[in-house]
Amino acid sequence: MASSRIASRYSKSLFDLAIQNNKLDEVKVDMTTIESMCHSSTDLIHLLKNPIIKSEAKKAIMMKLLKDTESVTQGFVSFLIDKKREEELAMIATHFIGSYNQLKGISQATVVTAIPLSDKMLTDAKKYVEKVIGKSDIQIINEIDSTIIGGIIIKYEDKLLDQSVSKELREIRKQLIYN
Repeated sequence: MASSRIASRYSKSLFDLAIQNNKLDEVKVDMTTIESMCHSSTDLIHLLKNPIIKSEAKKAIMMKLLKDTESVTQGFVSFLIDKKREEELAMIATHFIGSYNQLKGISQATVVTAIPLSDKMLTDAKKYVEKVIGKSDIQIINEIDSTIIGGIIIKYEDKLLDQSVSKELREIRKQLIYN
């Protein structure tokens, strides 16, 4: 909980800084990159959380990773490392993206499938989700979960539409057990 509060405050500061510098869209792209790097690399997370590694080494590594990003983003990451809050970076990025989407009126839905969706399938899923939810500007995130066997699960805000094979099998199992 405290970690989330810290990340929220730092992300708001970055958000305000990006607006002041007229770099909101660019910093959002950077935060998306940082979020995906943190989620795909456990080594990066271990590096950021490791108290033995010196701040200068962390800065050098992060600046190499973020060499193509905005100076606002680079300065902010450097500031985080100076303040010993680098382990919050992934959560800060997530909060920043949420604030950006809220400002721009972009809704976000998660589509869970057993296999990764192709671009055409993602487009079709987006159209389906837009029709089901009744909104036209939705960002789709595809999560892979092989335990659903097949079908699709759509998560939007506090709503869940489960059309997976595993759910159908559970329903059949219930019927067989209770009848």
